[in-house]
Amino acid sequence: MDLLRGTAILLVIAHHLRLVQQIWDGGTPWAMVELSEALAPFRMPALLFASGLLLARSLRRPPGRFLAGKLRGLLWPWLLWSAVMLPILGWGHADEPLWWLNGMYTWFLAALFCYYVIGLLTRRIHPGWVALASVVAWTALPLLGAAHDLVGPRPDKFVFYAVFFFAGAALRPVLARRPMPWAVTVPALAVAAAWALHAARIDVEPQVPVLTQVVVLLAVVGAVGVLQRLPRLHALRPVEWLGRNSIVPYLVHLPVIELLGRHSDLPAGPGTFALYYAVTIGVCVLAVLLRPVTGFLYAFPARKAAAAAGEAVSQAVEPFVDRAVDAMPAAGAAPVGEAAPARTRR
Repeated sequence: MDLLRGTAILLVIAHHLRLVQQIWDGGTPWAMVELSEALAPFRMPALLFASGLLLARSLRRPPGRFLAGKLRGLLWPWLLWSAVMLPILGWGHADEPLWWLNGMYTWFLAALFCYYVIGLLTRRIHPGWVALASVVAWTALPLLGAAHDLVGPRPDKFVFYAVFFFAGAALRPVLARRPMPWAVTVPALAVAAAWALHAARIDVEPQVPVLTQVVVLLAVVGAVGVLQRLPRLHALRPVEWLGRNSIVPYLVHLPVIELLGRHSDLPAGPGTFALYYAVTIGVCVLAVLLRPVTGFLYAFPARKAAAAAGEAVSQAVEPFVDRAVDAMPAAGAAPVGEAAPARTRR
């Protein structure tokens, strides 16, 4: 779902820009603050759900090749871009293990690696059961004396977000056969709207064990149901393109935002926010265009022999892109097989 990924990336960039601008400029447009808070519960779950759609395809590879791909495409950029942030945020973080794991926006790649490894170890178990187990584990943490902590250095969020990744893996066969029914999509969107308004009102992501994960998952499923029915509009092609290359803007955007916030001297306000956002998107687009010669920034180079065998880096290590999923049928289309193939501070 390129459009889902691209939209989520744009929202992540806007959210991080809002946070950084508040820290360095002391102000962010009120509308962006409210929108950011309203959409905060859904951004990362949407990206993780889209990533979970890739699990079954990845598991078709032999285990050794599977793990090698994830090491190159997830752990390498996690390590590299965490190191990139050190001179920006302070070298004092270098000796803090939890900062490397969960103190920076690159936690997403570390979490994805964990989920893919769990998927490999539980490949004979339906991913729906793994998703359910993650909800049980998250709910049990306080009972074991560990209070939930989604914003601190402890990687609790790895448990919280697992449900969305494995739910994506579990629902992929359903989504590939037919669009999500309106009977599910409409109520899911209504619940999502109410949850978003509640988040904006309290200025924080609601945290209710089990209920939060269920509501957010419903919201993501509702969004997928809408996107499955959208026509391929030319106006949305840039967002889809960004979604197909989502690892690049995800990794590039925060260093750009931090440098703008720390070293520019513009007054806070809507104009400055819009300018910073446009500059950040522009740099991300340039980074995507330069990817053929800077691929080592996003994946450790594969051996030439592997590439010659058909394991292109973009397929072996890209955790977000799956063009097959974007062929999921729109409303009224025949089922697959019956027609011709057509911290930062989260």
